[in-house]
Amino acid sequence: MPRTNQMERTRSAIVAAAREIAESGAEITMPAVAAEARVSEATAYRYFPDLVSLLRAAVTADDQLAALQAATEGVTDPVERAGRAAEILGRAVLRRQGAVRAVVAASIARPSAAAERPVRRFALIEHALAPWAATHDGEQLARDLAVVISAESMFTLTDLCRLSPDEAIASLVATARRVTAAAVRAGSGDPAHSTIT
Repeated sequence: MPRTNQMERTRSAIVAAAREIAESGAEITMPAVAAEARVSEATAYRYFPDLVSLLRAAVTADDQLAALQAATEGVTDPVERAGRAAEILGRAVLRRQGAVRAVVAASIARPSAAAERPVRRFALIEHALAPWAATHDGEQLARDLAVVISAESMFTLTDLCRLSPDEAIASLVATARRVTAAAVRAGSGDPAHSTIT
């Protein structure tokens, strides 16, 4: 029993260290987590075979959907709802960007790991489109928004376009709104059939 307790304490320390680094927004690596948890890197890998599995254990509390539900209460306009979803995701990505970057990098380097990646954007998009999708086919619009409301889009705006965090979020929100508005105007859920002005 004492051995089991020690193993649980060690695992908890590793998870807590990963959570702390993730919440700070700093770059997160297994050596950094091991140092923060005061264990060897080999010990950290004994408990978690890779960084993605560790981050899945550490970053489990997801308040994004609850925040969107609160932000869209009483709002039925899909354009406004999509904009709010984009803002909530963008801010969450920036808050935990070290962890998010690590997960994105792992899924690019190992496409088989993509299935293990927590993909919260789909729940946000589904909630944002729910009132409109009740009477329209929103499948294509949901796919289009999945490209916009994403960590990858945030990093494109901050890293490649050199926008400040606030400018990047504003751009993400504006794009989500334009794509949604075009689909609503088209009435089919397919923005390709509409002209964005």
